[in-house]
Amino acid sequence: MLTPQEKQNIQLVWDGMGAILESKNEQVVEASFAEDFIQHNPWAKDGIEHIKEMLQFEFGYKPIRWIADGDLMAYHGYYTAPNPLGEHPLLCVDVWRVANGKIQEHWDALAPMPNDQLQKAIAGAGNGETMNSIEKRVANKITVKRFLDHVLNRGRIDQIKALVSEDYVYHHETEGALKGQAVLVDHIVNQNGGKMLHDNKMLIASGDLVMTQGHFFGAQAIEGQERVSFDWFRLDENHKIVEHWSVSQPMTPQEEVANEHPHF
Repeated sequence: MLTPQEKQNIQLVWDGMGAILESKNEQVVEASFAEDFIQHNPWAKDGIEHIKEMLQFEFGYKPIRWIADGDLMAYHGYYTAPNPLGEHPLLCVDVWRVANGKIQEHWDALAPMPNDQLQKAIAGAGNGETMNSIEKRVANKITVKRFLDHVLNRGRIDQIKALVSEDYVYHHETEGALKGQAVLVDHIVNQNGGKMLHDNKMLIASGDLVMTQGHFFGAQAIEGQERVSFDWFRLDENHKIVEHWSVSQPMTPQEEVANEHPHF
């Protein structure tokens, strides 16, 4: 189950985002965000003043599922259109670190797509606030960590049966719900050469959900560009992966970034 602090962190993020995109309340922004706020979105600047500039935005947001783990809170959802990236909604993952009662740091990935694709990409279950024990949270993390290390990085396809449910579903933005372990095998072996090489940067969990952030490179680059990918997993009572979502974004060239620590 969530700790009182994790519950407070969820509410703090809702308050802060609501102040930016809904109530346009600068006082609540100041109460929610640290003055020396650290931004990893490659197009955004550090500091609370840049957050205040976002009060002029006219789009909204809709979180679908979320996780709170220690000082981190993350949500998977979308931003409405129009927005600074165009006329399509933005599939998103946003991660927030809380320190001393304020939002201190932010990571994200954004993927513009038509609404019909968006609905396929966010479909499904998952509840980061569902009641379960610390032991289950740890066990779910272990499953996902083994999946990343052994299946994706080492190409141990034989480990899929031990880590992934026969009822596995991947929510693809164009093809919808892709079902079964064979879908995963095909994606790794036939579409990615047997491995999906990456450096995992973050792994958090609560409820029946686990979220990871990875730096994918080599054959997994998008049109030659390395990418950041946030993957969300729902795990069943046997700690097997039963549902999967992802949001990937090509890494921005260094000469185009607005801060000194883009993406990671």
